[in-house]
Amino acid sequence: MSTVDGADPLAKLIDSARGWHGVQLGVLGFIGFCGVLKMGAEAPGPDWLQWLATGGSVGAFATALWSIVMVGKVAWPTGDPAAPADPAEMSGQLRSGIRTTIVSVALMAFAGLSAWWPTEQAPSVEVSLGNGGKACGQVAEGAPAGAMWLNTAAGETLEVHLTTVANVRPVASC
Repeated sequence: MSTVDGADPLAKLIDSARGWHGVQLGVLGFIGFCGVLKMGAEAPGPDWLQWLATGGSVGAFATALWSIVMVGKVAWPTGDPAAPADPAEMSGQLRSGIRTTIVSVALMAFAGLSAWWPTEQAPSVEVSLGNGGKACGQVAEGAPAGAMWLNTAAGETLEVHLTTVANVRPVASC
């Protein structure tokens, strides 16, 4: 329900602040949602990037909370009812709260972008077997002792026993 009646600038300002307050709560929810997302078992990129991303996430959360307080003080003024609030002062506080909200979103975007750090791709190899067969793919980690796993272009993971391998050579692609 709108508090605006006629051309009262203070009522318009309060109504605008209440609208922005809803947006800010959405931003805070977005930051919380991004905080629970995990891009994989191991964080991509160097350690310094992960520390910057963590700092960006914490900074985004802190600035979102601060901006909610700033805009909330305009949306629901708690001052002395006998002394009317100064619309110019409240307007400046609302602008500062909106700017802080934008900074919060930018910090979260920065923190989220760190998840797309380029990773090195495993080299492709061609394995020649003693029986004349061949297999080609990228070597995968985690194979049991005495074997190797190859991830093929078809999306299969082949287990190759090392006793059957005649030759292994790197290739540009399979």
